[in-house]
Parts: sequence; structure tokens; C-alpha cells
Amino acid sequence: MKLHQLRDFVTTARSGSLRAAARQLGLTQPSLTKSIQQLEKELGCALFERSARGAVLSSAGRTFLPRAEAAINELQRGASELKQGGGSVNVALSAAITLIGLPDSVSAFQKKFPDVALRVISGSYSVMFPELRSGAVDFAIGPRPTHPLGDEYVIEDLFRNSRSVICRKGHPLQRCRSLAELTQAQWIVSGVTGVAADEHDRMFIELGLPVPRAAIQCEYGTALLTLLASTDMLAIMPRQWAESPVMSTLLSQIRIQEQLPGPDIVLIRRAGLPLTPAADWMLTLLRRHVEYDRRRREPGAAASSAKR
Repeated sequence: MKLHQLRDFVTTARSGSLRAAARQLGLTQPSLTKSIQQLEKELGCALFERSARGAVLSSAGRTFLPRAEAAINELQRGASELKQGGGSVNVALSAAITLIGLPDSVSAFQKKFPDVALRVISGSYSVMFPELRSGAVDFAIGPRPTHPLGDEYVIEDLFRNSRSVICRKGHPLQRCRSLAELTQAQWIVSGVTGVAADEHDRMFIELGLPVPRAAIQCEYGTALLTLLASTDMLAIMPRQWAESPVMSTLLSQIRIQEQLPGPDIVLIRRAGLPLTPAADWMLTLLRRHVEYDRRRREPGAAASSAKR
């Protein structure tokens, strides 16, 4: 099995046709076809079903694709590591870790690795996992997955998160102190924040409260922020949305008496594959901000800071 065969297979799978893949790779279509046929012969199965629609992945091809992508991405990562001062680092981060310390981490990273390209993928777990599975990212930090990932991944607890009721600055309900006082408000339910509609409803049901009407279901972070900052809608979101310096200029939290636990935030990376020095440094910087945040939230931290 040769690297160029894996490259040809992945490119064809992504483009959906031999003609488009050959053009992208700068090959003739017959030579590309021969390369894929040699790979299929070695694997003992057909990877594509040829049809008028183009090259469609077979069942075996769909199974093999993430493995081939991971192999290519890992080899590229190894080549980047050997380049003095070059290469790239790719990370997937949820909102909680992004808002804790991404700006400062990026600044410190660029000082130490000015020639390394940094790519940050942000979003829900459904967005991050395909990138992790394909080997396109060095590591991911986000809510603990709801299903087992298997032995090929290492999962490490970073911190236990909590949620808050988030609103715009100056919201008329901002002085409320219980969830019961907020049931008549209009709510946004968002998978972006890790709060699915059924989980959102369950928070009220478990407290014996009527489930409020969801005004909108929003799956995109920018739209969610815009709606919260410019309307009287509310949302249950990770506490960092109101606590971060950037968000706190637009948003606030309603300090209700009920505790709204959030999912554990974990680090996920592929087992048995060491991080490059640059990726390891980026992870170290993010860990530092997790520790800063933990210390800040410890009882007596505010009083101690005031004395200093």
C-alpha cells in the first residue's frame, strides 16, 4: 500500500468523481483509475461503485475512508514536525474552553512558534468529532462524549462545568432569583451550547416547573449571540458566555438559586500518537488557563485578590 494510492483514494472520495480528482491531482484519469484499482486489489474489495453519478463510495470505501484520512493527516503532521519552525497545529475547541483563554493562548503560542500555522475549529461535538476521527486535528477539548469512542482515543478530564441563564445586558428579568420566575419568558434552545431540546425541558420538569415555550431553536453560534444580545430571549448556556471579558460587554447572567450543572469538559486525542512540540505547547497554554479559571472560582479567591 503506497501513500500516493491513499492520496488518490481520499481525493476521489472527497471530489465525488474520477475526472475532478484527476484534475485536482494533476493526473490523467486512466493513471488515477489504475492507482485506485491497485489499492482495491491489495485490500481485496471494491472501494467505489462507478455510476453515472460519478465515483460513489461502497460500503467498504466508507469504512476505509476515515482510516485513510487519518493516515495521511498523521504523515503530514510528522513531516510538519520535522520542518524547523514550520508546520501547522489544528485544534477543535468548544465554547467553554475558547472563552476561558483562547486569545491569550494564541498570543503566547505565536510568540514561541511564529512560523507555525494555527487552525481552530469551534462548535459542537458533532462538528469536532469527524475532524478528530479523520486525524485532521491534533486534539479536541469539549463536553464529554455521550457514547464510548473506543480504545483508539484517550479521554482526560479537564474540569466540571456549569451552566447559567444568559440574557442581554439590562434585561428586565435580570433581578429574578429563581427559574420559576422565568417560565413565561421566551427561550432559545441551542445545540451549539450542548443543551438539546429534551435536556432543556428536563431541567424545568425535574424542578416541578412548567416547560417554557421555546421561541426558537438555534444551531449557530453567531446567530445565538446576536439574538441574545439584541432581544429579550433567554438561553441556558455554559457560564463562560457571561463571564468572559469579550462576552460580558454584551451579555449577563441571571443569578438564580438553582444549580444548573453542565457536562464535564474533557481533552480527547488519538491514543499512541504523540503531539508535535507545537501542538503540545498549545495544549499546555490552554491547560494553564483552565487552572487560572479553577483558582479564580475557588472559595476565598476574590477576598485573597482584594488583599493583594
